[in-house]
Amino acid sequence: MRSHAKLRLNEDLARLARWLGFDRNPLRRGTDRVEGALRLVMIILAVLAVPAASVAAGRWADHYALHRAQVQRTVDHQVTAVLLRDAPAIGTPDPYASVQTAWVPARWQQPGQPPRTGEVLAVAGARKGSTVRTWIDPSGAVTDPPLDHRVIVGDVWMAVTATLLVSGVLLLAAAALARRMLDRRRMRAWEA
Repeated sequence: MRSHAKLRLNEDLARLARWLGFDRNPLRRGTDRVEGALRLVMIILAVLAVPAASVAAGRWADHYALHRAQVQRTVDHQVTAVLLRDAPAIGTPDPYASVQTAWVPARWQQPGQPPRTGEVLAVAGARKGSTVRTWIDPSGAVTDPPLDHRVIVGDVWMAVTATLLVSGVLLLAAAALARRMLDRRRMRAWEA
């Protein structure tokens, strides 16, 4: 049983060596050897370079998103806004929470600034005069809250996935182009 497994392994290794062009076949052309070397390079790139590029892209996306969130937290800040009208009883469902929200006119005041009015996001059914915490930018306008952990993780996954896909497609395209060039060379050799 043990010798059968060893024989099978030797056959598999011989087949792999033939496929890569590393056997000592005297009929193998130069283009066949180049093609075998290109196969080996493509395998190494697929196993090492593509994952490394994906990790680098993920790290860059993480660093960029964290920096952006930190800048938003230092520049923007939260204020308490007072609703000027009742919020509609039915609002827009939030895909990430079980509450419905609606845009409602409100008034808020940034420290050291005159009061401002505008639309803020409030829970559906909120009453006139109730308060809502909202984020504002340095000019006093309502803005989005700083990026949270879930958004940053999503950005990182998008960067990693896009890098994996683009790198894989580029690698396959390069292999196909190299194969086509080698086939053209072989055909010219056959014609000669």
